[in-house]
Parts: sequence; C-alpha cells; structure tokens
Amino acid sequence: MAKVRFGVVSAANIGRKVVIPSILRAENAELVAIGSSSDAGAAFLRESGLDVRLHGSYEELLADAGVDAVYIPLPNHLHNEWSKRAADAGKHVLCEKPAALDAAEAADMIEHCVARGVVWMEAFMYRYHPQWAQVRKLLDDGAIGELRTVRSVFTFTVRDPANIRRRPELGGGSLYDVGSYCVNVARWMFRRPPVAVTGISQPSPEGVDEDFLGVLDFGSGQSAQFVSSLSQPYRHHVQLLGTQGTITVPQAFVLRSDDVAIEVTDADGRTRSVTVGGDDEYRLEVEDFARCVLEDRRPEVVSHDDTLWNMRTIDALYASAREGRAVRL
Repeated sequence: MAKVRFGVVSAANIGRKVVIPSILRAENAELVAIGSSSDAGAAFLRESGLDVRLHGSYEELLADAGVDAVYIPLPNHLHNEWSKRAADAGKHVLCEKPAALDAAEAADMIEHCVARGVVWMEAFMYRYHPQWAQVRKLLDDGAIGELRTVRSVFTFTVRDPANIRRRPELGGGSLYDVGSYCVNVARWMFRRPPVAVTGISQPSPEGVDEDFLGVLDFGSGQSAQFVSSLSQPYRHHVQLLGTQGTITVPQAFVLRSDDVAIEVTDADGRTRSVTVGGDDEYRLEVEDFARCVLEDRRPEVVSHDDTLWNMRTIDALYASAREGRAVRL
C-alpha cells in the first residue's frame, strides 16, 4: 500500500502524545521525520525509541526530500506562516485548529496552498469518530423531530500564565482553543453558517478570553449556544434539542477507542442509550488526509469552505464581544 511520509513540525505535546502515535497506527501513512528547534524532539525520540530523522529546525524539515506532508501543531499565530512555507517546499499540510487568527489569514493560507498544488486540511479530528455518523443518522431519521437548538460546552483549566493558551500574542483564548469545536459542531449539525452571532467574553489577567459565551442564530427559529473556558473543570458535551426530543452526546470532542453511549430522549421523557463502537478519531483523520494526498483531491470531511466559515464565525463572535452587539455574517 502506498504511504504518505509525514514530518512533524515541532515536538509539541499534542503531536508527541496523540497525533504521532496515530500516524504510526495509520495504514497509509508513516512518520519519517521531526523538526524541533529545542531539546524536546531529541528527548522524545530517546524516550519513544522511534527510528526517524530529527532535524534541528523547521526549515531543515521542510527541505527533507523524503517528507511528503507535514503536521503543524504550532501556536495559532504561526499556522499561516508555516503552512505557506510548507506549501512552497512542496509539502502537503495537516494543520491544527483553529486554522488561523482570522478568516483573512485562513483564506490567504488556503489559497496559497491550492496555488502550490498541495493538500491543506484543518485538523478537526472529532468529526471522524463514528459516534457522529450515528448522531447524523438519528437526526436524519427524525429521532427528535426537527433540530431547533444545539447546546455545547467545552471547558478545561489552564492556570499557568506562560501557557500559550493564555498568551494573546500567540493566539490564545478559550474561543480559539476549545470554543472553536462548539462553533464547528453547531454549523455541522445545521449544515449551514449562522446569520448572526452574539458573544460575551470574560477576559483573563493576561488579556485573552478566559471564558466565552456564544449564541449563534441560524434563522428559521434555529440557534446554538455554547460555553468555552480555560478556568472551569474539564468537560465537553453536546445536546441537540428537537421538536420531538433530545440527543445528548456526553463525550463530544475528545474520545479514544472505548465504546461510547449517546442518549436519546423522546417527547415523553423516555431515554434510551445508543452504544457506538469506539475508534481512534486521530488515526481516521490521518488516514483521510493521506487519502486526499494519494488521490490528489481536496478534503471533504473538513473542507476549505468549512474552515473559512468557522473562522468567519469566530471573527464575528470576537467582534460581538468587543462591541457589545449582535454581529451579522
């Protein structure tokens, strides 16, 4: 089987702990190199025992002719620059979310990659977990009638002021980091962008949004509400409210290979549990990206339009929070 040869730009935690293991498990991908300007890359290779090339800079990694594609888990403010530099080097790009700091940056980055003939995809891995196919089937089968409201929560605690999530100059903030999932799932479930949004932000001492409350108006009486936070306990769940019942997804965004249960409550308040077999959403994401590379096609599960509308919605939410008014898209 043909395989896409991956290099990882930096030795960031998410790459070391989650994505690299998934690349190693993927059928159509292989890890061949890591680029790290710190000692973290060498330490990781020593501890993991992986036999891959270690480059002392991101530039050296991009110059490696044996690398077909790169995974970019860099801080948000660097996604645009290094996606474009990777494209200039002829490397395909799997880039962590959020795509960029705003929609203009995201559009610039995507257009640059398309012009260079490389595949670029935003890494919203949760979409690949099989529980969401089951949720969509339930919706399409009319299990809760017409979908009217999506409620979502994604919160966790980050106290260290030096953490990149708390540094405004690096693209920190709860909306970028975890609220982006809530925006994404609402748009995905309604299959269209909102027509207007309202946002309320609670700033941290460092100047990022520590807590964010968002309301998305999809028109026709359909809406979404979400909470994201860097100061609350770890939790992530989604509720889909319909005219005839409710679907609750208790583990919405970060999953592993264990079976999961979706709760379906009918109009009379009776609840049944729907069990879905677990799978590795990160591996499935890597394999789909690799198929796009091998088949020379643009991503569809997380399309370029999907990325751009997510960033436009986030831009509007931040503008609403700054200006204290609803913002139309």
